[in-house]
Amino acid sequence: MANLKKGLYKHYKGPIYKVLDVAMHSETEELMVVYQALYGDKGTWVRPLSMFVELVSAPNAKAQLMPRFTRIEPQTEVFEVAILNIKAGEQEAFELAFRQAQTIVSGMPGYISHSLSKCLERIDQYLLLINWQTIEDHEQGFRRSAQYNEWKALLHHFYEPFPEVEHYLECALTY
Repeated sequence: MANLKKGLYKHYKGPIYKVLDVAMHSETEELMVVYQALYGDKGTWVRPLSMFVELVSAPNAKAQLMPRFTRIEPQTEVFEVAILNIKAGEQEAFELAFRQAQTIVSGMPGYISHSLSKCLERIDQYLLLINWQTIEDHEQGFRRSAQYNEWKALLHHFYEPFPEVEHYLECALTY
């Protein structure tokens, strides 16, 4: 098939997408890129490969061409990791508040994706993973923003004790 690598791509207008695969149209045999938005409802899209890799006119610039999508190299990604211990009996309220809070973080510059997982052994414990383009996007961009104050107001009163947040880079040891 095509030589397009799976992974993260930035659209020339700013949003981040994840290329899931390259497929062949069953009738025309045209190569199609299957990709997912990493914002909003995280919809899955398909676009002809020729359009995905084409050059387009840059916004607000005459005659300047740029790639429609630019690959984001994996080593730039940073994973924010936190184990969240929620006060007893507050799990349902926390999950409801998180549904609202996730719209805040997902709109931040440098945000790629996030997941919240509930622990099987401890009903009051969750694992939060937020994928950022850089550590600065989290530490300086998000944490110093007005949106972070909204995030804090929605979520921080649920934690006991307050979580330790750490950052990880994906390494080459993938199995």
